[in-house]
Amino acid sequence: MRILTNRLYQPNNLEEAVMVETSKQDRMPYLLFLCENRILAQNIDGHVIDLGGLTKQNGTIDWLLDGNKEKGENLKTEIEALEDIANKIDFLFLDGQFTSLPDISAEYKDKLTSAPSMEIVLNELGDKP
Repeated sequence: MRILTNRLYQPNNLEEAVMVETSKQDRMPYLLFLCENRILAQNIDGHVIDLGGLTKQNGTIDWLLDGNKEKGENLKTEIEALEDIANKIDFLFLDGQFTSLPDISAEYKDKLTSAPSMEIVLNELGDKP
């Protein structure tokens, strides 16, 4: 996996949240979002799914993915939480989630423009770039 940016990404609208183009067929771009205490992912087709939840208390952020119970604790910033999530998911997990979970893009369409987010690219064939 390669994290494309380690800063908060805030597009003006979902249409402007253009996924990173890649010349390799085995690399898939995604956007991760933190919105309304949920961890969301968007694929290249614009589908949005809910991966899990996060809690903020006492100045730290904890998160938990519903599909595999992967978690992160005591993170200080939203970008740190996004980086931690990005480092603990792989293509097979995320692809499976897009296959099994409903598309909730209509529900979050207007909310994602101001939500903290991060672009990632995952290798279909493994973690090596």
